Amino acid sequence: MTSFTIDTAEPEERDAALRLVFQHLDLAEQDVRVANALRLVSSGELDPAGILVVREKDPLTGALLCLPLPGAGGLIWPPSVEESALRREKENQLVQTALAWLRSRGAKLVQAILQDQEVHLAGPLLQNGFTHVTRLRYLRHDLQGPVSVPKELAVQTYSQANRGLFHEVLQRTYEGTLDCPELNGKRTVEEIIAGHQAQDEFRPEHWWLASNGSQPIGVLLTTSDPGHNWELSYVGVLPTARRQGWGRRLTQLAIAEARAAGAEHLTVAVDARNHPAWNLYISLGFEATGEREVFLRFLPTTGG
Repeated sequence: MTSFTIDTAEPEERDAALRLVFQHLDLAEQDVRVANALRLVSSGELDPAGILVVREKDPLTGALLCLPLPGAGGLIWPPSVEESALRREKENQLVQTALAWLRSRGAKLVQAILQDQEVHLAGPLLQNGFTHVTRLRYLRHDLQGPVSVPKELAVQTYSQANRGLFHEVLQRTYEGTLDCPELNGKRTVEEIIAGHQAQDEFRPEHWWLASNGSQPIGVLLTTSDPGHNWELSYVGVLPTARRQGWGRRLTQLAIAEARAAGAEHLTVAVDARNHPAWNLYISLGFEATGEREVFLRFLPTTGG
């Protein structure tokens, strides 16, 4: 019989539990991560039920943090467990409990997005069905210098466009994509939309359906945060319209709109396997800012 249980951290345990989760970081970064997590709990953005701990007679010896996301997704941080004979068993049970809880909250896919110095912590995730799928490369545009606005690009905002057509075009742009193709077909278009809308501040006037004459060719989705930074969340072009410069025009539109709104930066993340997109962003003045590794686990749907 095991001498420990996995449970949700009590309010008075949350600080200690989070410090366990982030104990691999230096103290200053640890303080920032813990403070941010506790702030999100206070604001209702982080469900404290996702702060899991190993409970024994002694003080907490292990912890894990997970977070359900709108759009049938979830985030997980690797478990952190103190060295003991039962360490592996505790790690596995933390991960399995987290996955079961995320599934109960509607998650179909769970991601861990780790910095280079955190990748060595991924062992328990890999042992419980996660796969290392790719590296995300982050870029930023400082919005300085001349901005070319594509005059020939006809667009309608999400509010102006036919909602059904917008969703149809968005879904079709995933066909043959080089950005995390593992996700294709795993979520409904409504779940995809919900996931994008939950990123920072959703404003329908910052989503566009682009057309060439009467023919739709793609979509552009951007979000912004309270600090006036914009993110290019998604730029997608229909398979029949690719390699004709539409992706460049849509990205130029994002740069122009962000600058006109007074944003300080426009950021974007791209799958390291998507060389055409990387080359496009670099050619338009984006600069690399960092990389992270992506680990992915698909969960069975209810009854699956």
